Amino acid sequence: MQKRWAVALVLALGLALGSAGCSQADAEKTASTIHAYLPTVVSLANEAATVAAALDPSDAAEIQSVSAKVQKDLTELELISGTYASAPSSSVWTQLTAVVDQLVSDADSGLLAAANIKDASSQAKAKIALSALDAAVHVVDGYLQAAQPPATVQKTAAARNVKLHEVTQYWNSADWQRVNDRFGGHAQELAEDETRIGF
Repeated sequence: MQKRWAVALVLALGLALGSAGCSQADAEKTASTIHAYLPTVVSLANEAATVAAALDPSDAAEIQSVSAKVQKDLTELELISGTYASAPSSSVWTQLTAVVDQLVSDADSGLLAAANIKDASSQAKAKIALSALDAAVHVVDGYLQAAQPPATVQKTAAARNVKLHEVTQYWNSADWQRVNDRFGGHAQELAEDETRIGF
C-alpha cells in the first residue's frame, strides 16, 4: 500500500509536463484553488504544532521550529495566493511559487526530523501529525506545478533537496485518506507517477 502512495502523487505534475505552458486563466484558477484549500493545510499544521508541543522537550525543539516555519509559510501563502487571485501579476506569481517551494521544503524537513526522533512513542506521534501535513503540502504543490511550463517543473524538481520518495515512505493509506477527506475527495485524483519527473 505504501509503495502505491510512494510512486503515485500529483497527476497535476503529469499534466504540467504534457502542456506547452500555462495561461493566465490557468494561473488564476491555480491560485484560487490553493487559496481555497489553505484552511485545510493550516488545520493540519495546527494539529502538528499541538503534537509537537506535547513531546518531550529533547524531541520537541526541532519539530516545533519546523512547525513554526510551516505556519509562517502558510500565512504568507494565504496572503499571496489571495492577492494573485484578485490582482494577477508576474511578480506576485513568482512570489507564490517561491513560497510554495519553501513550504514544501519546510514540511519535508519536519517529517524527516520526526522520523529521526529516537524515542519510539514520540517518533510515532510526530510522524502521524507531520505525515498528513506533508502529504497535504505536496497536494498544494501539485496544483501549482500543474500550472507551470514543463521546463519550470523539471527545474523545480531538480532543485529540490528532499526527493519525494524520501518522505512518501512515511505516508500511509490512513494519512492519505485523512488528507483526501479534507480536500473534499480531490486529493487522490492528483495521484500519478512523479518519479519520472524527478520529484
